[in-house]
Amino acid sequence: MIDRIRQFLASSAFARGGLSFLIATMVVNLSNFVFHMVISRLLGPSDYGELGSLLNLMVIFTVPLGALQAAITHAEASRRQANRPGVNVSRLLGRTALLGAFGTIMIVVFGPILASFLHLGSFWLVVMLALWLLPSVLGAVLQGVLIGRLRFGPVAVASLLGSVLGRLAFGVVFVELGGGVLAALSASVFAQVIVTCIVGGVLVREIFARRRGIGSGIELRGSVLAILALGGFWVLSSEDTVLARHFLSGHDAGIYAASATAGRIALFLPGAIATIAFPQFSVGRGMSEVARRALRWSLLATAGVGLAATIVLAALPSLVIELLFGSSYLAGAGILRLLALEAGMLGIASLLTFFHLARGALASLIPWVGVVLAVVGIDLFHSSGIAIAGVMVAATVVVLAVMLIGAANALLRDPLTPAVEIVAQPSTCAERVEGIDLSIVVPYYNPGSVLARHLRSIEDVLCASGLAFEVIAVSDGSTDESTSEAIACGSGDLRFLQLGENCGKGYALRVGLAEAKGRYLGFIDADGDIPAEQLLQFIKVISSTEPDIVSGSKRHPDSDVYYPVLRRIYSWGYQQLIWVLFHLKVRDTQTGIKVIRRQVLEAILPLTVEKRFAFDLELFVVARRLGFHNIVEVPVTIKQRFTSTISLRAVKGMLLDTFGIFYRLRLLHYYDRSVVQVEVTPAMKSPVAGGES
Repeated sequence: MIDRIRQFLASSAFARGGLSFLIATMVVNLSNFVFHMVISRLLGPSDYGELGSLLNLMVIFTVPLGALQAAITHAEASRRQANRPGVNVSRLLGRTALLGAFGTIMIVVFGPILASFLHLGSFWLVVMLALWLLPSVLGAVLQGVLIGRLRFGPVAVASLLGSVLGRLAFGVVFVELGGGVLAALSASVFAQVIVTCIVGGVLVREIFARRRGIGSGIELRGSVLAILALGGFWVLSSEDTVLARHFLSGHDAGIYAASATAGRIALFLPGAIATIAFPQFSVGRGMSEVARRALRWSLLATAGVGLAATIVLAALPSLVIELLFGSSYLAGAGILRLLALEAGMLGIASLLTFFHLARGALASLIPWVGVVLAVVGIDLFHSSGIAIAGVMVAATVVVLAVMLIGAANALLRDPLTPAVEIVAQPSTCAERVEGIDLSIVVPYYNPGSVLARHLRSIEDVLCASGLAFEVIAVSDGSTDESTSEAIACGSGDLRFLQLGENCGKGYALRVGLAEAKGRYLGFIDADGDIPAEQLLQFIKVISSTEPDIVSGSKRHPDSDVYYPVLRRIYSWGYQQLIWVLFHLKVRDTQTGIKVIRRQVLEAILPLTVEKRFAFDLELFVVARRLGFHNIVEVPVTIKQRFTSTISLRAVKGMLLDTFGIFYRLRLLHYYDRSVVQVEVTPAMKSPVAGGES
């Protein structure tokens, strides 16, 4: 575990300034909270409620800005990964400056309506809000470019200086001098100007560079999706404070704003973690291993940080509020308990929004469902701050549940890494007829010299059977000389596939079976403990009964198996667990020899996920789910086996994989998606059944 955490921290994002960005984000958030602590005491609940609604309105207005930044980050990271020129900074700034100016004008035009809805005391507050927009737009472009290049350092410095010197120092001084809400709002404008100037200085050459004939580099679809996705999240996280200002009294709205601000402590780090992980979510096509690792560890970190903060806030709400805002805000303790839970869930939802956005998935729009639920709920239940907070918790629960299911499904879609085919010697077996009756896959990992002997035995048995066959040996990232020895020893009537790394027996089988062409497809272990002659019994069964699956069984009454007592106990216990979880009518799922009808495997294989030793179990579970019940168990002879001990790590891995299959079957219903596409009975009679060869 420690080694994996070190590996994650040593990844490209952290190594190139991500850690400094994370630390800077903590300091910035702390500075912002100090700002709220001081300003809330200076203004009092009523004026602070007015300021809080405006600041949360700023958050909502940053929706297109954050979306624009995310789209630029995604485009820059993708183009750099493909060794293409980065985005055109100069052209992007020109276009976004026009949009920013237009937005500024629109805010001023509709200012009277906004001032009336929020019960603002001065129209100049709307003007200040409008002036904040243009530097924010330009800053979003510049920060998006730097983050896409994994240059987190300049962004961290700019955020620090803008927050500490601009917002905190400027705001506290001028509010103390009597500037009121207008001075506090002006501090946010000043802070954004500082941030934009600093990041602009880093990219000053590109800002004034003329790249003729080169577009901005941002795809329209990606930009629109980013605006909608991040828009949904930020509206969900901020709408309650704005609506509280509208429905509650000025004093109660101020209490709610303070409680909501305190609850945002749980969002301190999750937002930064999502920003750091986002470029890694964008690496490669599909669900790359980099993206998997980034999601796994960022989700763990986000959940851990959010849970810890939520527990503290929910356990000590009165203490937190009094420390941050003073005793005049203590009425918000009950509200904070609820909003702390909401904020913890929002942190995870933030990460998942970025994840789905990087993949271009519509699941990134799920927060809008929460927005609608919250608006309807608050319109119905707004008698108190507690009621509004309760509605927000319920809406966030729905959003998080749906997004987690979407992320789980994305992780399950595991496209096979192409294997490199090693060309062996020309075929030495009898000339083949058109079409292959039986394909046998032999997965192996560092089996030594036994592989060559075992492959020759398989080849001899199948040649003698009279069937048209193929044998596919799949090296699961082997590092020994077994492959070259097998080729050199004359096993020429074989195909050898080589995986670049050790992925697990199940993964190697999935690769080999996907390549197989036979009307029946099977596999056998590579260690030779199950003799190749066992295949003759399987050939006899498929030629006479045309089953869906033929499986070797150590527990068959006619089996002759050397079976140490300890391994027998392990096996019995595991089979009982399988019966409880899946109710399979199969006495032994794990013996390493099976043959499957092609139509059955074509339905099952796209749904399989397991990479390790639970692959066999998953085959049976999916087959049963899809309606394939014609399973024949045949006896096996295993004389020398189980000489090695079972490690606790292997047992743990097997159990985790087994429960993973149960989770996908019973909770996600992942295996149900192709039921309507399955044809249970074969479309035509297999030539194997008729004895043709």
